[in-house]
Amino acid sequence: MNKFISSFFLFVIICLTSCSEDVLSPEDEIRQYIESAKLAAESRSHSELADLIDEQYRDHKGLDKKQLKNMARGYFFSHENIHLLTKIESINFQNENNAFVVFHVAMASNIIKDLNAITRLRARVYRFELQLIKKDMWLLQQAKWKPADIKDIL
Repeated sequence: MNKFISSFFLFVIICLTSCSEDVLSPEDEIRQYIESAKLAAESRSHSELADLIDEQYRDHKGLDKKQLKNMARGYFFSHENIHLLTKIESINFQNENNAFVVFHVAMASNIIKDLNAITRLRARVYRFELQLIKKDMWLLQQAKWKPADIKDIL
């Protein structure tokens, strides 16, 4: 029996290492970036969120990376539970290393199971416009955000 288990695990390891990883399209990389940012925010990890921001970051409010990280830290401190629902409106590439992304985010302190829950939970909705730059990975270079209407995410 031990020999069978050892052989089975060896087979699984060989299968896993021999499987080739699919290369993501640039659009899928950005969708993955948005999902990573969402998960970092929901887990209230300002350091994981900061890892997604370019060192040269600057936004419409004049904030730099350190200030944005501190703003996130303050938000996480004052909100025990953070649940987000995102809807990407557009992804436009200026070139292979620069992208402009527009999306909406519904924020609530309870889990947002679906779009119908947004109104019931009185979720706050924001419109984000992001300028991303690809270095080794996609990073946030500039951002603009403003409150939006619930109908914008429906």
